Amino acid sequence: MTIDLTQDRALLKQLYMPGTADFEAATVPELIYAAIDGVGGANHAAIGAAIRSLLQAIQPIRREARKRMGKNFIDAPVELLYWANDPAQLADGVRDNWNWRAMIVLPAWTTQELFDQAVQEVSSQLGPLPDSLRIVSFEEGPCVQLRHVGDADRIGPLLDQLYRTVLPDRGLEPNGPYHEIYLDDWQRTAPEKRTLILRQPVRPMTH
Repeated sequence: MTIDLTQDRALLKQLYMPGTADFEAATVPELIYAAIDGVGGANHAAIGAAIRSLLQAIQPIRREARKRMGKNFIDAPVELLYWANDPAQLADGVRDNWNWRAMIVLPAWTTQELFDQAVQEVSSQLGPLPDSLRIVSFEEGPCVQLRHVGDADRIGPLLDQLYRTVLPDRGLEPNGPYHEIYLDDWQRTAPEKRTLILRQPVRPMTH
């Protein structure tokens, strides 16, 4: 069953405002997303185009959310899942061969019918949207996550620490794609002030 984050502020804070000092444990419930899959590596141009398409596609749903929620409405952040055929590439931080999925959390009341109507409305106004655009729901479950503030150059060392030290020391291993959540608009935010969450679903080490 999907969770309505707007009705659980404590869970909302846990999932989207972890600490900055160390990777913290969190349990992520089933959530609904609008999603677009990437092709050809994690390059900025392709990801940027996918994000723009996502934001366009969900505008009708956001309008409805504003009507229902009023002053309590908050735009959901852009999120990206990353995975690699060779898991070592995640620890290395070299994104050239990473697969990716751009996503934005949707309200818990979003149905397939409502999503299809939104896509049809936007497509009629702006033209075709990416073929991989769809609504998905999944549950990440147990995760570790960290809020990073500052230049993106520091992400690589943090991933190296996560996969080569933090997880092994805690007897954990990855259990799903690596996840980044962007809490501000990087086009409008100075590099030293950019904030994102680094999240990795985990399970007890099996070997």
